[in-house]
Amino acid sequence: MVTDEKGSAEFSSFSLREEELFIRITWFIKLRWIFLIGLVLTVFVAARIFNVQLPIIKILSVGAVVFIYNSALWAFHRSLKDWWVQKLRTIRGEANLQITLDLISLTLLIHLSGGVENPFIFFYLFHAIIGSILLSRTEVWLQGSLGYIFFVTIVAFEYFGILPHYHLGEFFPSDVHSDFLYCSVVSLSLMVALFTTIYMSSSVIQGLRVRERELFFNQYLKLVEKQKQLVQSEKLASLGQLVSGAAHEINNPVQFILGNLMILQEAYDDIIPLLDKYSQSQPDLCIARLKYPFFRKHIQMLLNDMTTGAKRIRDIILDLKTFSRGDEGRLDDDVDINEVVKVGQRLVHNKIKHFRIEEDLDPNLPKIKGSENKLQQVVIASLINATEALANRPNGVIKISTRTEDDGKKVGFSISDNGPGMTDEVKKRIFDPFFTTKQRTGGTGLGLSITYGIIEEHRGQIKVDSRVGEGTSFTYQLPVTRSEEGVNEPDTGH
Repeated sequence: MVTDEKGSAEFSSFSLREEELFIRITWFIKLRWIFLIGLVLTVFVAARIFNVQLPIIKILSVGAVVFIYNSALWAFHRSLKDWWVQKLRTIRGEANLQITLDLISLTLLIHLSGGVENPFIFFYLFHAIIGSILLSRTEVWLQGSLGYIFFVTIVAFEYFGILPHYHLGEFFPSDVHSDFLYCSVVSLSLMVALFTTIYMSSSVIQGLRVRERELFFNQYLKLVEKQKQLVQSEKLASLGQLVSGAAHEINNPVQFILGNLMILQEAYDDIIPLLDKYSQSQPDLCIARLKYPFFRKHIQMLLNDMTTGAKRIRDIILDLKTFSRGDEGRLDDDVDINEVVKVGQRLVHNKIKHFRIEEDLDPNLPKIKGSENKLQQVVIASLINATEALANRPNGVIKISTRTEDDGKKVGFSISDNGPGMTDEVKKRIFDPFFTTKQRTGGTGLGLSITYGIIEEHRGQIKVDSRVGEGTSFTYQLPVTRSEEGVNEPDTGH
């Protein structure tokens, strides 16, 4: 499952990067319009003000070619506006094509305006930085190498006379393009500057991308966790509605049974003297195929047992209705922790009945302000964890205690078991969402995570004491009156 989530996150991160690439390319196209305007102005200033003899027609022809392919790219991007997500590879290819075309155009413009004498050679560095932003590290190194090869080729062709040299006479008294030492120094300097720029910019950008992926993946996992918690909460809410409805339906016949039992008890009290008197003259009297003395001795016990059982069903129904009712996020109930503990035991009686329960409840426990429903969840989760830890141990013991602490300012309760305990590794992660050691038995890993959230909401504290082979104890401490201070980090015994 984690692999699937990670794959989905990486795909989403990849898509976001491609979306950024699409936006950056659009920005790059706009920047090229500014470059063309600057080119025209530069040619005008150089020719009219500094009287530099340049092949203006050829330079403007290169500029016209740049204008044409930039217009085509602009139109292409407008057509991609709504369906670019389906053309991710096309966009990456386009980014490489744009930089290659720009490097060719830049090399031609440098050749037509002085070659090795041109002061705008640093534009190669500018394209290296842009390439680092748009492309992968491998691609930007290839593009940088290609640009450098273009420049060195022009310098070599001008040096050997294969291509004409357009001398910047006003700035260079002699034709330095034929000076081997000067051409070598300029080429070497450009190489060092270009590749240093590529290394630094690509390293920085790559680091930012890795950090971005990590942040995105972490946020994605948190969203997945929240989504699962919401799904689980929705399931619990739906289950709560079903339980509440079923409890309501069961409550009606239970009340009917209790009412009838009261009538039967009153009738028994009235009838039994008559039966006693009648049995004196009828020593062989049988009722329901039972000898009268045996019947008289046990009928009261049967009525009492039925009444007790019906009341127990009624109490369980009331507990279920209370536990499943909508919480609404309010923390203004007057909560008796002793009663919360008793209700929790009744609700999970079927699980804990196999073990010995030892209670030590403080009768003078003050009530606290909070959510009775949520604190019942804490007790139930702790009891279930204890029973699952004990598994089928014949001598399993669950200890439940409550007490007043800090001069009546706080209330504490503990739930302990004599199970196998936990390792340090497990203790460190027990409050992590979806961490569970019971995957095969359907554990969701949400019980203790939700418990931690509830105790935090009540501004309480949690302490976990567990040793391998000795058992585990969860201790919860809650303020009688909540302050604005947050919950302390859970103490796991380290």
